[in-house]
Amino acid sequence: MHRLLIALSFVACTATVRTAPPPASPAGPPPPPPSGPVAQPAAAPTPQPMPPPPAGASRHPAYLHALADLRAARAFLERPAGVVVKWDEKKAIYEIDLTIREIKEASIDDGKDLNDHPPIDQPTWGGRLTHSLELVRKARADVNEAEDSPESRQLKTKALKHLETTEAFIQAGIEDAKTVKEPVGPKPGAHPAYAAALGNLRHARALLERPSVADVKWDEQNGIREIDAAIKEIRDARMDDGAPLTEHPPIDSKIAYRDRLREAMKLLGDAAKDIEEREDNSWAKGDRHRAVEHVRSAEHAVREAIGDRKADERKEEKREEKAEKKGGR
Repeated sequence: MHRLLIALSFVACTATVRTAPPPASPAGPPPPPPSGPVAQPAAAPTPQPMPPPPAGASRHPAYLHALADLRAARAFLERPAGVVVKWDEKKAIYEIDLTIREIKEASIDDGKDLNDHPPIDQPTWGGRLTHSLELVRKARADVNEAEDSPESRQLKTKALKHLETTEAFIQAGIEDAKTVKEPVGPKPGAHPAYAAALGNLRHARALLERPSVADVKWDEQNGIREIDAAIKEIRDARMDDGAPLTEHPPIDSKIAYRDRLREAMKLLGDAAKDIEEREDNSWAKGDRHRAVEHVRSAEHAVREAIGDRKADERKEEKREEKAEKKGGR
């Protein structure tokens, strides 16, 4: 019996040893590091900052539409030359300017000045007022329908009040225009020579405006006053191209002032030639004569300015010569 128990114990131990899994083999050594420089992963590209949109451009499109209509309405309200009315268009223009200021002070601005608007045609004075009233009403609708938020609620209230006042002033002007007898004259554009003269006069005027760095004794306002008087004579004769004084080729700020004066002199001569030598009709003869006189006066003023510049340049040359002589001793 004892021998049987010993034999069974011996068989059980042997089976246990045989069925046990073999021990895991130890991990091999790590692979050697690669020879040569190790390539680094490419850096992610830095995102470029997006340019900021104009103030209010995306958040307040209705106000931007209103600004565009208000600039055009303002231009229609500016009375054409030769129209005599009792009603003062400056009251309506003042209210429009207040509305534009309210919108811009709320940081809702398209960055455009008052002269940025579609070309203004030359209808009757009453027609201009009617067109202006339509534009003001469009602007009022845009402001009224603009998004209602706490920061824009006060702006909307003020702007709508100014626009209501503007409408009332324009309606009064329309009633007054019914009694106005507008001067009869040739249609604008019927005299291209006068239009060319106006373009040259505006360009000459811009050249005469003294740059901030120019140190001159001569008062450029003498020439500018005469140019403005010539422009007024042409416009009073209903020979108007409808362009503001600021419409002219760009002025190169690097040009020396004496060269600006010479270019202005050439433009004045061209303007006088256009006025004198083109369409001759008895209706415009008196206006043409006065316009030419003002242009010639402007030429005289510019000629004096050129003489002053030459005198100053000679004095400067003499000072430089004396300084060189002293330095050579």
